[in-house]
This record gives sequence, C-alpha cells and structure tokens, in this order.
Amino acid sequence: MPSTKHTVVFVTGAWHLPHLYGPLLEPLEAAGYTVLAPRLPSVGGIYDDFRSDVEAVRMAVQSAFELGSDVVLVMHSSGGVIGSEAVQGLGKQDRSAGTPGVTRMVYLCAFALPEQVSLWDALGGNPLPWWEAIGQNREQWKVKDAHSIFYNDVDPKLAETMTEQLMYQSHGHFTSKLTYAAWKHIPSGYIICTKDMAIPLHVQERMSTQPGSSFEIERLEASHTPFYSVPEETVRVVRKALAMGEATDRSAADSVRSQTGGSRLLEAASHAG
Repeated sequence: MPSTKHTVVFVTGAWHLPHLYGPLLEPLEAAGYTVLAPRLPSVGGIYDDFRSDVEAVRMAVQSAFELGSDVVLVMHSSGGVIGSEAVQGLGKQDRSAGTPGVTRMVYLCAFALPEQVSLWDALGGNPLPWWEAIGQNREQWKVKDAHSIFYNDVDPKLAETMTEQLMYQSHGHFTSKLTYAAWKHIPSGYIICTKDMAIPLHVQERMSTQPGSSFEIERLEASHTPFYSVPEETVRVVRKALAMGEATDRSAADSVRSQTGGSRLLEAASHAG
C-alpha cells in the first residue's frame, strides 16, 4: 500500500544552513518522511532580492510533485517569508483535481507577513541591534550575539558550536515585498516559541492571530531554536502538524467522493483564511 506521508519541504531561516536543523529533520526522515531542505542562496551569498531563495524552495516543492507526493511546508524564522512566496499557485486548492499540491504550511517561530510587506518593512526599515553590517554597502549581515538571541536555552558548548557555523546573510533576503500570503489560502499552523529572543513572544502572538488568519497554534517553552533545546518535543509538535496536513487532504478527497458517487478525483483543500 503506498505511503500516505507527505513530503516535507523545510525552509531554513537566515544565517542557518540546512544541516544545522538535523535534530529536527533527521527524526522526521527516520519516521518515514521524505525531507527536502534546499540551501537558500542568500545564506552566505550576496543578492539584491529574495528571488533566488524563492526559486530554490519552489523547485524543491515541484520535485516532490513530480514524484507524485503532496507537500507540507515547514518554515523557520525568515523562512516563513520565502516559503509563503514560493508556494503561490501550488496549494492543493489551486491544482488540478487528482494532482499533488501543498496541503499545509507550518510556521515554526517564523514570519507570517501580509502581502506587500517585506521583512525590512516589518523591522521598521532598520537593522536589529544584534545585526552587524558586512561590506561598505551593507551587502550582508552578521549576527553579533547568537548565544543570547538564537540559543539562550541551549547548552553553552552546543551553542558555541552552532554559532561557529552561522553564515553571513544577504541583505536582499530581507528587502523583497511578499506578493502571496500563503497562510490566507492554505491551511496553516503556527508554533510559538515562548522564550524566543529573535522574534519576541508578543510578535509571534500578533502574527498568529492577525486578521485573515486561522492558524492552528501550538506552543513550545523554548528559544528560537527549539530543535536544540527541546528536540523531542519539537519533533512531536511538528509531526502533529504534518498529520493534520495529511488529514486535510484525506478529508477533502472523502468529501468529493461522497458528492460524486465514489469518484476518485481529488478536490482542493478548503481555504484557511
């Protein structure tokens, strides 16, 4: 019997390479999920906008479609902006009946922004105090205090190891305006991290309850990197969100079968917002 598990496309946040998410992604793979975590070109690169990042994620999603798999997108931090933009037109409800699509978006302490807003806009057009400019024209940004911003509840030795592996982040990653707010159109979940110093709790609360949203909200008593401080709990909560994406797809299919006298065609999942 074919697996009902969807492919997980994971979108990293700024400064982080995919391998740094191993404590989350490896258990998902062990549980039978296919996990695709493309490297975002802006991490360590210099770009004028987020288009290269968006294309990298979109290609990963479409590669899963080519194998006949539906997709759940899991996004961390600024990856919420990249992932939202990347799935425009790829939601299950936007695809032909019976073809793969994106069934769910999972924002893991991630930015869920409305259309025509960039991350730079959301920050008031100014860098945060813990950003350090690299280059005469601020082409890239370095994190000045990763221990207290990203890893404030992580073992200090592990935090030091992770900090040493962070990259410079392209300025263009932050300045492009979103043209598609996926959370308005695709069923979505938001995982709030209550000890997060990068995206403070009140900001996560506001994004996860903003007008037009209907997030399924989960909470972790953890920092911006819960996959290091509470890895087992993070995997559990993410797997719960993945299961909801699969259930949404089955529910939509069952609804269509009942309406069409057993037709095997799949209808689109209902809108989230």
